[in-house]
Amino acid sequence: MALGLASACGGDPSVVEPPIATAPACPPGPIAEAFAPGADAALERGAAFGLDTPGPILADDARLSAHRAKVSALHGGGGDPWRAAVSSDAALADARRRLASFEAELRRGEIVEQDRGAIAAAIEIVARAGAVDHARLVVTETQLFCAPADGGFLRLPERDASFDRNACTSLHPGELLRVLARGDGGRWWLVDAGHTQGWVRPDGLGDRLAEDDRIAWRGAPKIWSIADDVRTVAGVPMRLGVGWPLVSRTPEAITVRVATANGVVDDALPGDAAVTVGFAPLRRADVLRAAFAQIGAPYGWGGRGGARDCSQFLRDTFLPFGVELPRHSSVQAQAGFTTIDVAGWSAADKLAAIDRASADGLVLEYLPGHIMLDVGAARGCRWSISAIAEFLVPCPDGGETVHRLDRVALTDLELGRGSSRGAFIDRITTLAVFGP
Repeated sequence: MALGLASACGGDPSVVEPPIATAPACPPGPIAEAFAPGADAALERGAAFGLDTPGPILADDARLSAHRAKVSALHGGGGDPWRAAVSSDAALADARRRLASFEAELRRGEIVEQDRGAIAAAIEIVARAGAVDHARLVVTETQLFCAPADGGFLRLPERDASFDRNACTSLHPGELLRVLARGDGGRWWLVDAGHTQGWVRPDGLGDRLAEDDRIAWRGAPKIWSIADDVRTVAGVPMRLGVGWPLVSRTPEAITVRVATANGVVDDALPGDAAVTVGFAPLRRADVLRAAFAQIGAPYGWGGRGGARDCSQFLRDTFLPFGVELPRHSSVQAQAGFTTIDVAGWSAADKLAAIDRASADGLVLEYLPGHIMLDVGAARGCRWSISAIAEFLVPCPDGGETVHRLDRVALTDLELGRGSSRGAFIDRITTLAVFGP
């Protein structure tokens, strides 16, 4: 069956359409793909999307501050780990509720444990955990688990370890954590990272911070990376989405404070490193360039292996521009400067709304289970960028096959047409818009 171009593609007679690929016979199991249908390396370099046009600044400091307050008020929006609502007792109560939910799913046959008895063991760890309250910094990329268990909780019937329900997110070097509980003799810590609460092994964290050091780290002017390949002179990785305290800056070098296993030390970045002092101005083209720079980066559900899933990709991409997004896609859908509910709209009406909102602004497209950033039209299609695991292609003789991208990639809004999931454009329910 052909992947036909419908309303989300075509419609521009000045564009020469690429040939429409016909899906081959479908072998069993997932198929690895280098690109989504219609995309290629040339398109993913971004030249077709007007990234050289600066455009207006979409928000000033006051609007960004008000937006951060709005996000922190959303259920699941996160916020300052030291806000009044956060306490050891409240965090442990949330941990117990989360485990009760996992236990119910296990009883109903909706998930399976990789390690038999892991949920029961985690319940015991949480029941015996003791309250603490102090700050630590992440010094190496660290997996944050939803429950204190190393083994995965896998959905049935797939049992795909790539989608471990116990993986909550990945924590980057330089993130400041509030440690709220200690379990299993100190082998598990319950932490609040602002965007997510969960459990970590302590190996990737630094020593306990003195209160003065915590305040200084939080209050210092920050350097933000706008790429994922920035490293200090000493080789410490500075990942997209984390701000480090600025010490001094010259044309040749930028001195920053970094978190290491030996404590907080001064280190340097080259003067031309891909960083911004303070938040960068929120412009459409600049955010899109930061997103395009991540194309090809691996996909990781729940931060698996230090990679990003769709919502973490967007959170980390927007943060250097002063926009703090929640961790989960369903909450990100509520976190625009404005939000447009397009559930039940026709594909044509959705495309018109995306086109209007993206003329000067940025548009997040939410469909249950996934979220994408609109980048514009090219080759007669409307394109989005996201961290994406897979898509379905109908088979010529019935059925369908899973095609795996497992990367940050460009996809058009017709992807999935004819499959059991349907085309992206038909599944989009909400637009989160960041406009002037």
